[in-house]
Amino acid sequence: MILLFILNILLSQTDSLLVKSGEAGDFTNAVSMTSDGKGMIYVLDSDANEIVKLDGSLKIEKRAGRKGWSNGEFDSPTSIDGSSGLDIYVSDGRNYRLQRFDLNLGYVGTILTEYETYPENLKFKTPLSSVYVNPYIYVIDGENNRVVAYQSLYQNTAVPVFSFGGFQSAQKPLVNPTKIIKDGYNNIYILDRKQNAVFKFDNFGNYISIIESQTVYSIAVYNNLLYILDGNKLLVYEAKRGGFTGSILFAEKIESEKIKDILVLNSGKFYILEKNKISEYSLK
Repeated sequence: MILLFILNILLSQTDSLLVKSGEAGDFTNAVSMTSDGKGMIYVLDSDANEIVKLDGSLKIEKRAGRKGWSNGEFDSPTSIDGSSGLDIYVSDGRNYRLQRFDLNLGYVGTILTEYETYPENLKFKTPLSSVYVNPYIYVIDGENNRVVAYQSLYQNTAVPVFSFGGFQSAQKPLVNPTKIIKDGYNNIYILDRKQNAVFKFDNFGNYISIIESQTVYSIAVYNNLLYILDGNKLLVYEAKRGGFTGSILFAEKIESEKIKDILVLNSGKFYILEKNKISEYSLK
């Protein structure tokens, strides 16, 4: 089922405003951010090849990582994910791996898939983004524009289970998937920047729907609400209802094309990530 953007907007109401309340950062090229569900924020700086851990007031707590190929090192990583609440996963695509860290940024393990025993359709060549939905971790395979699910058994072992969303998909295939997230119902949302769309699947990889807009810059989830950055506003999509319920405007104009990622920490705190800084917004 295709959710018609225009119809949903006509049915929605704009009743909230985001006001900037702070900013921080000296990043060189921040590309992704996540939260651990405990109030801490983690920013991935691709050019610096490091993770920056911040508290809710944007005070830097710790930095970890450098350029390289050893454990805990990166080569222009693309995404960071703390959706498990226990670990941090970093998509280190140019090193053909997904690295796992604890919440204090200590190295835990690496997921690799170039094993002869793994079927070709269940390998990732260039992991771009990941999300954890117990017991699987879902990884965007950038070379094949699909999602592959793995069950993690040990620190460096993940058994491939299934894949979905690729060119052989019975529905509209993914063209340029860049970010994957989940809601509390274990639905999976995949941002496809080239198609200006968000694909919705269940946790078994079954297609549910596609949410389309004229321009989709980024997405985030909090409390079973999907937030879609579209120009100078956030569209609010309710997972249970399966439709838009409203939109949130920014008090000041933002340059959407410069935004790398968005994060909703709680019902009143929103964060916007740009190349060199992270900005905090409060919901009024």
